[in-house]
Amino acid sequence: MPVSGDASLPTDRLRATDGNSVRVALRSVPGGAWAALVLACVGSRLATTITYVEDPDSLRFALSVADEFDVAALQPHFPGYPVFWAVSQLFYLPTGSFSASFSIVGGLATAGLLWALLRLRGTTLRSVEGLALTAVVFFNPLVWLMGNRYMPDLLGTAVALATLSVLVEALRRDGDRARRAAVLGMALAGLLAGLRLSFLPLVLPPALWVLGRVPGRAQQVGTGLLGVLVWLGPMTIDTGLQALLDVAWGQTTGHFTEFGGTVQTEPDLSRRVAGLVQGLWADGLGGWWPGRHPLTVLSGLSVLGTGALGAWRLWPTDGWPSRRAGLIGASVLLYGAWIFLFQNVVHKSRHVLPLLTLLLVLPAAGLAALWRPPSWLRRGALAAALGTYATVTLVLVNQHRSPTAIAQVKTYVEQQTDRNETVRVASMPLVNTYLRRQQVEARYLSVEDSADVRRLRRAETGRTLVVGTYSSLLDREPTATRRFYHNPHVNRMWP
Repeated sequence: MPVSGDASLPTDRLRATDGNSVRVALRSVPGGAWAALVLACVGSRLATTITYVEDPDSLRFALSVADEFDVAALQPHFPGYPVFWAVSQLFYLPTGSFSASFSIVGGLATAGLLWALLRLRGTTLRSVEGLALTAVVFFNPLVWLMGNRYMPDLLGTAVALATLSVLVEALRRDGDRARRAAVLGMALAGLLAGLRLSFLPLVLPPALWVLGRVPGRAQQVGTGLLGVLVWLGPMTIDTGLQALLDVAWGQTTGHFTEFGGTVQTEPDLSRRVAGLVQGLWADGLGGWWPGRHPLTVLSGLSVLGTGALGAWRLWPTDGWPSRRAGLIGASVLLYGAWIFLFQNVVHKSRHVLPLLTLLLVLPAAGLAALWRPPSWLRRGALAAALGTYATVTLVLVNQHRSPTAIAQVKTYVEQQTDRNETVRVASMPLVNTYLRRQQVEARYLSVEDSADVRRLRRAETGRTLVVGTYSSLLDREPTATRRFYHNPHVNRMWP
C-alpha cells in the first residue's frame, strides 16, 4: 500500500497570564512540571512531523505500522522490534496517521529519556541542574530528528538508559529496595531486547553485577525471561517458529557478513573512527564539520565550553559512588566497542544515541554552573551558548521536513511513470525495493545482476532511468541528468 501521512497536526499549548501563574500552577498540581514537559515534547515533535519515507529502514517500520507486521516480509526486518511496533500501534489506531504516531512516540521517548538521565544524575526536574539538562536534551539535534523518524532508536535509548539507571540504583540500595530495583531492571532489559536489541550491550555490565551481588537471582532471571517472552511469544506465533528461525539466521548472518556495515564489510578503521566522531560531534552535538554553516562553529564552541566547565564542576563535587561511575563507564566502553566493530557507524549516526545522551550531562552541568552565582555576564554566556545550540537544531529540524534525496527520486520516478510509456529503473537492489514497496510502477533492473545489466544495454522503446552512479552501464551517454540532495547532517544515508 502507498505510504502516506497527515500533513497538518494539532498541538496542545499551555496558556497562562504571566510567569508567576505558570509557577504556581506547576507547584499546585502533582506532577505538573512533568505534565508540562510531556506536552512540550509531544507537541513540538508533532509540529515537526515528517510525511514522507526518508530511507529504506524507515520504510520497513512505516509498512509494519500502516500495512501489516510481518517479520518474514521484513516489515520490519528481524528482530522485528515488536515492543516499538505495539507502542506505535497504540497511537496509530486512534489517529489513523502513522506519521503522527511516530512523532507522538518520539515525544514520549524524549520525556522518558529525560527521566532516566535525571535519575542517573540524581537530581530533580525542578532544579537548576534538571532544567539545564532538560534544555540540552530537548534541543539536541539528533534527539529531535530521531523523535520524528519512523525508527525505534530514540524509544530504545530511553528504555536502555532507564534500565541502566534502575540497575545502578539496585546496587546502591539494601534489602528489599535493592531486590525490587533489580527485578524491575531485569524486566526492562528483557523488554529492551524486543525494542532495540543492539542496545543491550549498554546494560550488560550492571546486569551481570546485579546478578552477582543482589539477592534473589532466580527471581531476577525469571523476570528477565518474562520480559523477553512478553514480545517473543506473540511474534513467534504470528510469524511461525520455522519462518522466524529462517529469517533470524538470514538477517543475523547478513548483518555481520554483507549489509550491516560491520568491521568485516567496512574494514577501514580510519573511516569507522571518523564516522563515530562525526556521529557524536557533528550530528549529535551540532558541531562544525567540513562543509557546514559557520554557525556550527559557535555551536560547537558553546558545547565544548559548557562541557569542559561541566566536567570540571562534576569531577570534585559529583558525589557519585565509585561503583556507580565505574559501572556507567564500563557500559559506555562496552557499547562503544560494540558499535565501532559491529554497527554501521560510517553511514548511520543513530547508533551513537546512547553514548550521546549520556554525554549531554556535561554541557548541562556547565549551563547550570553559569546560572549560579547570579551574574549578567555568566547568564549572557549561558543564553548565547543555548541559543546557538538550539538554532542549529531548529534549522536541521526544518530541513528535515523537506524530502530526502531518495524521497525526491521517488517523486521524480513517479512523474515519469505517468507518461503512458514503459519505464525501466536500474539501480542497486535496496533502491529498487524502496521504490517498488511504495508502489512506483516500473520495470526494475539490478545493477548487481549481470543478466539485468545485459537487459539494460538492449535498446528498447520507452524511458530508462538509472538511479545512482551507474550510467556507464548503458554504454551510451544519458540524455539528461538530475541531481537530488539533502543535508547529510539531517540523514547521512544517500545525501
